[in-house]
Amino acid sequence: MKKVIIIIALIAGVLAFQAIRPESGLIEQAAADTMDVNPNGSSELSLLMRDMQKYTNQAKADLKAGKAPAPYPAAFNKLFTAKISENNTKSDFYNQFGELYISSVKNYASSTTENRVETYNNMVNACLACHSQHCPGPVPVIKKMKVE
Repeated sequence: MKKVIIIIALIAGVLAFQAIRPESGLIEQAAADTMDVNPNGSSELSLLMRDMQKYTNQAKADLKAGKAPAPYPAAFNKLFTAKISENNTKSDFYNQFGELYISSVKNYASSTTENRVETYNNMVNACLACHSQHCPGPVPVIKKMKVE
């Protein structure tokens, strides 16, 4: 009797799974989340900022591993010309913050072993200075980039 109940339960299970296949329309097919992480869409500037974040994350890993910094990425010079999202978030001080950031990245890229942590944290602080005035959303992520 137990075998019959088990067989009936297995058949019922197979039929249930057959009924809820994606093509049956009972469930929706899973899809990758393609929603943009930026509330205003991915502008040229936001994509550049992601590259800056990648550079900084790699710099932190290299710093912890005792590796020399990667060279200054010339693409970062687009900071002043990259198109922004629809909402103009650049103030009169944007270019000054940008110059501070570019200078800090160059200083880090050419740093010595003795001042590498300091120049790295200066680079992160330049990000914080700008983002405290413009687009504060990334501030919590940037704060985690610091090295103690």
